Amino acid sequence: MADQNERDSANGLVARGSDSPDATASARSARNELKTLRSRRGTRLTKPTKLERTRKTHDVVVTLVQELKSAGFTAALSPPGPIIVIGSEVGDPKTRGKIGHAREPLGIYIQRLSVQDNFFQRPPFDHITDPIYRRLIRDFIEGAAMPESKVAALSWSGGVRSLDADDIRFSIIDGLQRLYCFLIAILLVWRREQLVQEGLIPDEAWNFFADSVKKLGEPRIATENLLQRIIRFEIFYAISLAGLLHYMVTFNSSQRRMSLRVQLEIMKKPLIEHLKCEGIPIWEDIGRMPGERRPKDKFLASDIVLATQAFITHNAHVTTAFETGRFLDENQPYLDNIGDISDIMHTLRRISAEIHAKIAAAYGVNPARRFLMMNGDPFLLGFVAACGYVRNRGSMEILDKALDKLLREFDRPGDDPLCLQSYERALALVNASRGKDARRLVDDTFRRFFLGVTTELDWLDTASQMTGGFSH
Repeated sequence: MADQNERDSANGLVARGSDSPDATASARSARNELKTLRSRRGTRLTKPTKLERTRKTHDVVVTLVQELKSAGFTAALSPPGPIIVIGSEVGDPKTRGKIGHAREPLGIYIQRLSVQDNFFQRPPFDHITDPIYRRLIRDFIEGAAMPESKVAALSWSGGVRSLDADDIRFSIIDGLQRLYCFLIAILLVWRREQLVQEGLIPDEAWNFFADSVKKLGEPRIATENLLQRIIRFEIFYAISLAGLLHYMVTFNSSQRRMSLRVQLEIMKKPLIEHLKCEGIPIWEDIGRMPGERRPKDKFLASDIVLATQAFITHNAHVTTAFETGRFLDENQPYLDNIGDISDIMHTLRRISAEIHAKIAAAYGVNPARRFLMMNGDPFLLGFVAACGYVRNRGSMEILDKALDKLLREFDRPGDDPLCLQSYERALALVNASRGKDARRLVDDTFRRFFLGVTTELDWLDTASQMTGGFSH
């Protein structure tokens, strides 16, 4: 009977589990935890890619000032007032601008300048793993003095004559990467190991900064002290956008050369913002993150600038080099003719909202054709130049009727409303490796179609005329 009672007791222990942990319960718990970990491995253990981490860090940095205010650091984040120039200013005969020196706490500096709004510089990159920039971040955390940044005082339409102007905004000429490093330093001092858990920095990076950060003491007090650190900078004002570009090229000449496309975006930024506010889908190369590709359903900003000029001059052969030089030599305003801008905005809206939508639907299985209008050169420039020609020869009412005529082509039977098979054959005939010939092919074909010379887009007939009469 005693043996039976012992067996019953053992069976009961197995069935209901021990009141205190034993080997069996521990094993079962370990198996359950392992099973749970395996089921979550896809979401919990996957490390973010470099692009994902860089973009995530960028998003956090952009909203850092607001996060600091929400966390109660308002005493170290008093609103920026007018910049007070220290000492006498210097006049620059090249730009007819003024240059002075200023200094202010980091907490004010990071409110005056924004990574997100700083549209006159190159995009940031992965500072946290770059050996040069992460040393700069560590040195700054440890109290090292940083070189002066160079800041421009501007408005949306160009320069400002006074640092007390109502519509003033500030943009970095030289020092964007330093600003980014300052913001990362604040994050490191404030949130520390939590940045690793959130996937913002790798373990190796935190190990690099850990000793320097911990020496500053408790996170909140250390962050408040860091926000009081004095930042020195030069302030440039009473300059035009062309003057701004002059300084950017001058002060960044030892770094990677700025592309003509980026220069064109800088000089025509007010125009680009104007078009974006009107709903034109535009992607700016200036704000591109490393490894990031332009969305196929957006116009490249520099293409839109060229398209605007192609429309106004009804000339498909505009180039970034020529337009950049024209702006610098003549200091062209961004709205050469307000009527022209109104008409090109209307035309671009129709291209993006109606024509591109029809093309995307008709050629959805072929990405090269589906995004033909958004790819810029040669199709967009040739098409817009033809639109500008019709508008200049007649009126916007006539151009709208021509665009309506094109849209009706998509209602006809068939799977190639723009006759793109013939277009590709015509490109081969006119030696499309020469950009001018490809643009002319698009421009001439649409002109003839819009004006009723042809009843369809007769690409091969245009190519035949361009090449001296090849039969098709």
